[in-house]
Amino acid sequence: LDQAAALKNSEIAEELALPPVKIHCSILAEDAIKAAVDDYKKKHAN
Repeated sequence: LDQAAALKNSEIAEELALPPVKIHCSILAEDAIKAAVDDYKKKHAN
C-alpha cells in the first residue's frame, strides 16, 4: 500500500508511455490510486 500511495503521475505517464496530450490521465490515475489506498486504510483500521 505504501508503494502504491507513493506513486507519482510522472512515473505512471512514463511507464505507460503516454503522449503529452494524455498526461491528464496519469494525474487522474494518481488521484484514484491515492483515494483507493485511503479508503482501504479507513475500512481496515484496527
